[in-house]
Amino acid sequence: MISSSQSAGLQPDQIFERLRAIVTDRLVLTPEQIDALSPDLPIVQGLQLDSLAQVTLIAGIEDEFHIELDMDDRQRITTIGDLVTLIQQRSAAN
Repeated sequence: MISSSQSAGLQPDQIFERLRAIVTDRLVLTPEQIDALSPDLPIVQGLQLDSLAQVTLIAGIEDEFHIELDMDDRQRITTIGDLVTLIQQRSAAN
């Protein structure tokens, strides 16, 4: 886990790598699904996440980056790239 002071200056590629680690550590995915991770990948459909996996992923993101994702955030984030951008914005604001 990174501290909030460490997350404030993260670059998109660093955020992406931390997201990859969260996905790998917390979700049960095939190696093909993990290899398919890219900024353009639709999160829910691309990773085939059921509602429990979505909650697990959200909790992991909130824990790792010390941010909160509300319902509006969840509705407007469709790809991993969208998520990286939101995390970068929220981390910079902290």
